[in-house]
Amino acid sequence: MAKPLYAVMSSLFKLGNGRSKFVKSLIIFVLAVLAMVSAVPHYFNGQWPWTQPPDIANLKGLHSIKEQSLTIPGWRTLKYQTIKISGNDWAYQEIQGPDNPAQNSTADVPIILLLRPQPWRTNQPEVEWLDIMGSQQWKVDSQRQLRFTVDPAAGGTQHPVEVKARFLRGWNQRQTFAVVQWYAWPEGGNPSPSQWFWADQMMQWRSRERLPWVAVSILIPIEPIGDVKPYQSFATSLSQAVQMSLMSGPLAPNFN
Repeated sequence: MAKPLYAVMSSLFKLGNGRSKFVKSLIIFVLAVLAMVSAVPHYFNGQWPWTQPPDIANLKGLHSIKEQSLTIPGWRTLKYQTIKISGNDWAYQEIQGPDNPAQNSTADVPIILLLRPQPWRTNQPEVEWLDIMGSQQWKVDSQRQLRFTVDPAAGGTQHPVEVKARFLRGWNQRQTFAVVQWYAWPEGGNPSPSQWFWADQMMQWRSRERLPWVAVSILIPIEPIGDVKPYQSFATSLSQAVQMSLMSGPLAPNFN
């Protein structure tokens, strides 16, 4: 059975000192020839890969987030509008549903859902969390990781979707929130832009398409400088519902 390319190259580099320089030079020469061969067709037709970024299959679905509220089963939208945060468009949505888990007067206060869909195929996630924190003049603490899974049947995928989010307390002189934040994409999610980057590279490698993303920020009102721990289960359940709604709606490849 043939060895993978990386295994062959690794074994070649382990040869003795007398031959290693020659082998390394040979490998560099071969790689250069392969690069030239792959580049020649682009040279003659003028279509260089880096001048034509791959498309996003469901850009229409992403744009719909700024035109209408996200439908979340079991939750009612009280208010919806598009707002500016640090010059970027965000969908602002006030939602109301199951009571909050802690016994306090915030149980009937609407929860705020902020969504920033990828504006165009060249846009990457960057500083969305800093933009929100700065606009609200928050002090942030009690940060931890939140993990949840979306059922494949509900999300329209062939396997369970694993999502990581960051869960924290954001507060200022006016109000305190338990906050959940992550970048959602069709088959996963993570609060780190670098994790989206690697998932995007894999998507381009498989299908020559960009991986669409939506920045999600859920603001759950709690008592002033309250503990976020009692809200963790509630926040997980709501985050699952939001991810599921995005996957079956705006992030779905066949969005109409």
